[in-house]
Amino acid sequence: MGKVHRMPSGALEVEPARDALTFGGASWALVGEYLRNWADLYEWAFASADLDAGGADFAGLTAAGPVSDKDVCDWIEHTAALVLESRPRRVVELGCGTGLLLRHLQDEVEAYVGVDPTKFAVDGIRAANLPGVQAVLGGAHDLLSRRVKRAMVETMGTGRKPDCVVMNGVVQCFPGTEYLATVLREAIDLVEPGGRVILGDVRNLALVAEYDQWSRAETGVEPGWFRDEDELWVDPRLIELLAEASGREVKVSIRAKTMPGDNEFTRFRYDAVIHVEPEREEPPSEAVVWDDLAERRLETVSELAGSGAVVVTGIPNALLDARPHAVTPSALSDAIGGTGFVVAVSLEDPALLEVRPSGGDRPRAASVPFEDDPLERFVARRLPELLRAYLAETFPGARLPEILVRRPSYS
Repeated sequence: MGKVHRMPSGALEVEPARDALTFGGASWALVGEYLRNWADLYEWAFASADLDAGGADFAGLTAAGPVSDKDVCDWIEHTAALVLESRPRRVVELGCGTGLLLRHLQDEVEAYVGVDPTKFAVDGIRAANLPGVQAVLGGAHDLLSRRVKRAMVETMGTGRKPDCVVMNGVVQCFPGTEYLATVLREAIDLVEPGGRVILGDVRNLALVAEYDQWSRAETGVEPGWFRDEDELWVDPRLIELLAEASGREVKVSIRAKTMPGDNEFTRFRYDAVIHVEPEREEPPSEAVVWDDLAERRLETVSELAGSGAVVVTGIPNALLDARPHAVTPSALSDAIGGTGFVVAVSLEDPALLEVRPSGGDRPRAASVPFEDDPLERFVARRLPELLRAYLAETFPGARLPEILVRRPSYS
């Protein structure tokens, strides 16, 4: 039960029961409604879109500001390359949509299981009848369900586990940190030793202030608008914290989006790669600071990465930093291509880039991460609507009070 308090003004202050906002709680109707809203939105988007000859589309892809067709193609090719980097053979994708990523993976993997909450998308993948491919109707929290496990057995074989679990462009649909923690823990538990869990296209909560200003310039929308959105933004440090809490040995790589365009994807989103029980231990890397390098910094970094065992820190991201010696993630990626090093996002300052081994690092975030909670914003809007409807039906003709929602206490 929640708590209701009448304020001196006559307004009702409502504190929801904690389990109403908890994934899997005894009365998690509001969480369920939140997830269904996202599923309904994508169901409509997919069904309304014009699918291409391959049966896939970009209908579910959203971004503030202008995004060209080339930007979108670069986006999916970037993600496909990230997934295929470790040459996985058995892939599970949570939030697979109509098969946008699947089309880039199907000739490279032995088995693929896609999970999506939209019937239109699942039916489309099933109708394609691709060998070694199964699609399951469900949410990210259904990863360990019987129907997903059955699909894995049918595609991968009895007793075999995926070596890659992917969530690309879907984390923003999660209700909050608790749900993310549950799904991430289950994914890490499921993947085989030496495998990877990939969270692609995650919105960086540490860059919210910069995003507000940029989106206003690009769209004319006032700063702070995202606070009214039902989308989850995630501090990269939180990914490290949750991965470390999984109980398995992990290394984490927080990757910058290195496509060539200048847009929301490349400025404010990142990819998180979690290496689970990595097969080999990388030697400690020598640290070099960008500002300590002489002229020809890019060429020097390329040479250092080529020699191995080096980390370069403090690199200003030219998309977010106007300093003369700043460099774009794309240019930095081109400079170190083929060296086994990648462009990472700094955990200390999200406007800085780093060059780090592709195999990731032991969780190293020293400060407490910021947390976002879109479910609370949703409940603050939705609960008064439900209560007013209930009061209007129970007391016809009565004047309805103002209803305020208070954040649940944890005591």
